[in-house]
Amino acid sequence: MKNKKQSRVKIVLPVLFTFGASLMFFQADAQADSSQSADVNTQVVATTDANTQNNNSQDLNVSTSQNSAQAQAYTQSAVAANQNANNSNGNNDGAVSLDNSAVQAAANKPVVETNPGYSTSQYNVTAEPVNAANSGNGAASLNTAGLTAAQKAFLDSIHDGAISTWKQYGVLPSLTAAQAIIESGWGQSSLASQYHNLFGIKGSYNGHSVTLPTREVYGGTSVMINDAFRAYENNSQSVQDHGYFLVANSRYHNLLWKTNYRDVTYLIRADGYATDPSYTTILNSVIERYGLTAWDREAFDTNTGHVDDLSVRGDQLHVAGWHVASGTNGNMHHFIILLDGNTNQELYRQDISKTYRQDIQNLYSNTGAAGWSGFDISIPYTSAFAGRNITVVSRYTNDASGEQNGGRDMFFTPVSLDANMAALDKMSLDPTTGNININGWHAADNSLGKKYHYIIIFDGSKQTELGRYLVTNVARPDVASSFSGLYNAANSGFSLKLKFDPALAGDQIQVISRYTDDPAGNGNTVDYWFAPKTFNTNAAYLENFKINGDQLHISGWHAADQSVGKKYHYIIVFDKTTGKEISRYRVANKDREDIAKAQANVYNAGQSGFDINVPLTAGMVGDQIQVISRYTDDPAGNGNAVDYWFAPQTFNQNLANLDQVTVENNQLDLAGWHATDQGINKPYHFIILYDWTTGKEVQRQLVENVTRPDVANAFAVYNAEKSGFKVSLPVDSSLSGHRLQVISRYSDSASGEGNHIDYWFEPINVTIKGSSSRSTDEKIE
Repeated sequence: MKNKKQSRVKIVLPVLFTFGASLMFFQADAQADSSQSADVNTQVVATTDANTQNNNSQDLNVSTSQNSAQAQAYTQSAVAANQNANNSNGNNDGAVSLDNSAVQAAANKPVVETNPGYSTSQYNVTAEPVNAANSGNGAASLNTAGLTAAQKAFLDSIHDGAISTWKQYGVLPSLTAAQAIIESGWGQSSLASQYHNLFGIKGSYNGHSVTLPTREVYGGTSVMINDAFRAYENNSQSVQDHGYFLVANSRYHNLLWKTNYRDVTYLIRADGYATDPSYTTILNSVIERYGLTAWDREAFDTNTGHVDDLSVRGDQLHVAGWHVASGTNGNMHHFIILLDGNTNQELYRQDISKTYRQDIQNLYSNTGAAGWSGFDISIPYTSAFAGRNITVVSRYTNDASGEQNGGRDMFFTPVSLDANMAALDKMSLDPTTGNININGWHAADNSLGKKYHYIIIFDGSKQTELGRYLVTNVARPDVASSFSGLYNAANSGFSLKLKFDPALAGDQIQVISRYTDDPAGNGNTVDYWFAPKTFNTNAAYLENFKINGDQLHISGWHAADQSVGKKYHYIIVFDKTTGKEISRYRVANKDREDIAKAQANVYNAGQSGFDINVPLTAGMVGDQIQVISRYTDDPAGNGNAVDYWFAPQTFNQNLANLDQVTVENNQLDLAGWHATDQGINKPYHFIILYDWTTGKEVQRQLVENVTRPDVANAFAVYNAEKSGFKVSLPVDSSLSGHRLQVISRYSDSASGEGNHIDYWFEPINVTIKGSSSRSTDEKIE
């Protein structure tokens, strides 16, 4: 049994490449380690410990050994496209073969210690506004001198809500902020910190409230009372409810949509929001101290928007979204301008027809012509856009040529039109044909003008291409539905049948999907590297490993990806105790449809069965015996091999039973059975009568075994089929009252001595009176 160490060298290499002309890989000169081997006929040491076996079922560890040759690394370009789909074995199933020259080159290379890289999909079709006029960032726009970090964080937490309530309800942001600060003590009051009620609004919210003590002023007197306050899940609910509270109570309508904070702070006190006569003064002081009117100016001057979609739809580039800006009106021109997001080079501009957006009208009802702020255009998708980052600029202007001339611009964050998306739906072995079935999809914005689609098989462990195949794309409506803005998504599917080759077994194999403008698969390309897959499954199960008469019955199954090209299957019986092989047997594999279903992605699973009976020998008894299932390319069972080491088992059972004991007329009648694995090569069966009281043998008698099919059915023990005995022994009356013991012995000596194995039955008390004195009947358990 060969047990070679695979050559491995460490070389640092880049693992993701952008391809210009071809796949190119560099490896430094390296010399593989020399390998050593030991034949199984002398000694084999398993590389992993085996689990304990329990007769007919077990989970088992695996040990494999493979040859590996010396290798020298070298620079190699990608091999030419291999489009030969002829199957050398005559099976016309359309499966293609690896490129032979590439396989030979890979065989002469060492394994590179690296984790093969792979592509990750990124897909985005939306863009946010850059520096929108109404999207400030909380405390950063205020006078925060002297504020703690917690107080600044509190302002940040209420900023967006304060701006939103102005746009939705007409509540001045500076009032919202000042009230939140005063009423909640910068969010630190128990009402605010525990129940998120920032404004001290009483009552309940969605059925939730909390009763707390509060100070109120009645008739100029300050008193403490208990009252119910609204309880919220978060601060955002509180800010939103504050605006709704002022709108829902008609007495506060006089302060809505007013832009002078002093008017608003006076009205809210006069309308009865608070009983403290100094409430207006306190509000004004907070607004002025922290410059909260900055939020008012931010809310009044609106210039914002959103790109809802910038994507490729068929052969069109679709651009849709909205832009609302203060100071604009329905008579102005609305231009959409597309820039290169990296260089700011203008690629396109168009004076568009405005699209009505009711949702934006609802949100910005007091800002310009908000309802007509939508845009939705489609333009031809060309190489001017493919692969670039695109910045959308929305411009309102009075200039018919689209120059700004005092208009309002909104720049949006760049969107990449270099989306490269793919999925490998299947890369698995067909246990019936032995082919690798590969199918999936690949769609890329930058595949425009690249009409050749190649699937490349790449050995990540050897950093070598093994073959490339031109494929015809197929329709994938599911991909088009999920990624409607991705170029060629609707026709992005591919499939390939690849004949399984020994070069694919054990290494990290990657599929590369490539779109290119070159018929040979080089040129200008866009690639997607899928995550590597290793075909190294080595699965097996030992269903029977037991003695059957004078035979050892061994059956089970063994399926291994690395058995490809290894057509000889051996079952090896190995003595783990001595470290030596006992025997080996070449077997013909059997059909196993059940394994083909259970191990559907493992090579040869459907033909993985074995079932043999081998002669039981003395060397198999007493030691730990292992079964090794081996696939090899050598008719003698050595060579390049993949092994499965099953858990060892020790054949040392020694079982017996006395079915009947009768003493009558100075005669002891005995009947029973004795079967033992260690009875092999011990043909002489003796029944010995031993006086346990005196410690002396009384007599022994050689017996001829009789058939016991019941024992054979119950126990897988050597000679169980013919383990019965029946004997009559004369006994003297002097033994009456003694404890006698029966011993069953198998020996290699006619005298009953020599090498032997005994079974000592329990002692029995006997009384000898010349008539029946004792009888026992026992069942086989």
